[in-house]
Amino acid sequence: MPALTILIACDVLATAMIAGFLTMYCLTIGGYFTFMVRTGRIDEFQRSYPVFRRRTRLKLVYALAMLLQFVIALVALAAGWGSGPLGLIPAACSLPFLLVVHALTGFTGPEEKLVSGQDLTDAELARYLRLNLPLHVIYACVYAASALIALAAALA
Repeated sequence: MPALTILIACDVLATAMIAGFLTMYCLTIGGYFTFMVRTGRIDEFQRSYPVFRRRTRLKLVYALAMLLQFVIALVALAAGWGSGPLGLIPAACSLPFLLVVHALTGFTGPEEKLVSGQDLTDAELARYLRLNLPLHVIYACVYAASALIALAAALA
């Protein structure tokens, strides 16, 4: 099997895995986070989750998973550049898109404060509640569409 085919398969798989993770975030833990904030149980949430996050190095694990997908997408794109792999571009753009949207919407600060156990203002809590699930749904759709586009390009 050619190396480019293997790279594209890895790209599709890694991108689809992040899409699945983000979808499950929306259906489970992200919904739980929103529920805890919406029902005024922030103190209860922040007594346990930040400890779990630190002890399991979850922030690092999450960052490495996202970075791995990005690197695989870039390598696949670079390896196939001469053969016109336009279908690989969305997967390589998914993480930068997520990071830019997170920053431009002002969601980065409230999210990090909540999950790390820091105090949040009422405005930050309102922003978190307004954006948490909608942004993650958008991200899940972007990653899923990117995986499907890369798969379609590979099969064409």
